[in-house]
Amino acid sequence: MAKLVLSLILLLIISTFVVEGAIVPKFIELQCRRTRYPDLCERSLANHVNPTSQDPQEIAQVALKVSIVKAVYTKIYLRKVSNELKQNKAKEYQAVEDCLDQMSDSVSQLTNSFKELQRMESADAEGDFVWCQSNVQTWLSTVLTDTYICMDGFSGYSMGGKVMATIKARVLNVAQVTSNTLALFNGFAAWHKANSNGGSYGKNEP
Repeated sequence: MAKLVLSLILLLIISTFVVEGAIVPKFIELQCRRTRYPDLCERSLANHVNPTSQDPQEIAQVALKVSIVKAVYTKIYLRKVSNELKQNKAKEYQAVEDCLDQMSDSVSQLTNSFKELQRMESADAEGDFVWCQSNVQTWLSTVLTDTYICMDGFSGYSMGGKVMATIKARVLNVAQVTSNTLALFNGFAAWHKANSNGGSYGKNEP
């Protein structure tokens, strides 16, 4: 898992230099309309998806990569804060440590989802595809639960304003990009089902 996460981080870092005001490809714009945070969706994907792509699965894969990288960075930051609080014997240490556990679980769930999405490419039977689909939906939903448990765990603590604000902002960002990822994945699954059944669901439709 560590090698996969590292390769995804390096891939996104290499392609992170986005030109301000760059035009978002129409296909990405249409796909992002199905998400809860469409502006964030467009910003997250615009520089990482082939601008000529018309493939909903590629969109879902890139969204998952973004979620993994965001979760890993947040996990690293939480570990740093946790170590500092432990050394200072701060009362907030346990809340941060619990959040770190939740984020570690999120990284695992997201990584499993990425691997499962890759397996869906070679699914021989519709039943195999549906099984993989269910797994990914369950794991992504678990990540959303993890992030909100993490944020709720800080209720009642008066940790330093900047640290608390940074933790909440990073965890919330993981929740938002993962919410978008789940919506985009569901869009891909619907597209696959429609095309497998000879339906008229189009790749260019939101």
